[in-house]
Amino acid sequence: MSSGKVIQELPEIQVFRTVLYHCVVIIVLPVLSFFLSKVFIFDGLLGLNNVPSNVYAAIVAVLVLHGALGAFIYRAYFQPDKTQSKKD
Repeated sequence: MSSGKVIQELPEIQVFRTVLYHCVVIIVLPVLSFFLSKVFIFDGLLGLNNVPSNVYAAIVAVLVLHGALGAFIYRAYFQPDKTQSKKD
């Protein structure tokens, strides 16, 4: 009986790990893209002032956030259901 329970919990663990991974990506990637683009591209390479540099870096962070959210939504809708293939 315990082996049946482990098999049923495995997909839940995989779902949790996938959601946790995407949550970390959704939080960390926009913050990193903001600061990296601000420091290296807009302040360093282009030499912009503080306010325009912040605005452009925020735009980059928002675009990265939308990409990460889109990847999460795509994965949630189009991931093949492994339990359906096992039942067939």
